[in-house]
Formats: sequence, C-alpha cells, structure tokens
Amino acid sequence: MRHALIMLLLATSMTAAPAIGFGQTASNAEAQVAQEIAKCMVENAPTDWQKLFMIIELSEANAPAGRVRYLATRDFSPDPVAYTPCDPQLPAKLLMDARETQPAERRGWTGARFIISSDGRFDLNYDYPK
Repeated sequence: MRHALIMLLLATSMTAAPAIGFGQTASNAEAQVAQEIAKCMVENAPTDWQKLFMIIELSEANAPAGRVRYLATRDFSPDPVAYTPCDPQLPAKLLMDARETQPAERRGWTGARFIISSDGRFDLNYDYPK
C-alpha cells in the first residue's frame, strides 16, 4: 500500500515541473526519466524508509560510466543503509542516458544525487568540475 501511495505522490509531484538544481525545472522528458528512476528505487526499499538516495560519481565530465550507490534513511535511525533497488544498474543508466537530452552546458556533470522523500518529493542535483 505504501509503495502505491508513494508512486501516486511521485507522479503527481512530477507533473508540477520538479526542481533539478541550479534553480531550473525539469523538462517533460526529464520528469519522465525521474519517474522511472523513482519506481525502481522505491521497489526494494526498506519498509520504513524516509529518504532514498542514488549517488553517481564520475571520474571526469561526460565519462561513460562511474560509481553508483543506493542508500536509504530509515525511521528512528540517523545512519543511512545501503540497499539494492529493483535493478542496480537501471536507475543510473536511465540518468546517464538522459544526459544526452540535456542542454550542452548541463551535460558535463561529474556527479549526481537523486533523492526521494517518503512524502513523494524529490530532488536531482548535479556536480560540475571546478
């Protein structure tokens, strides 16, 4: 039941042009990708999760692959725990593939953090080389 409610909240919140960092809002394509990522991340999350994190780290801008971690914060626990989403490669691949549809000035990121809250809100932030 909680899974269905979260997906409904995510779908509703994503129609309102979610934030993706740097004060920009997501395009329809980005919102669709975010919804697919969220579905997979929520699927195998701990039952008492508060926030889910996908953290991607690339060795350099535009690298074709990198390191990905999935973490969850839980009720009554300050320390995040590692977990495995529906497919450990799918959410990261979706975000990496979506990079090709981003404007040229936004494609050169070296890290990304996709964070889902249990109330259905999400944030997507990118790190760029200094």
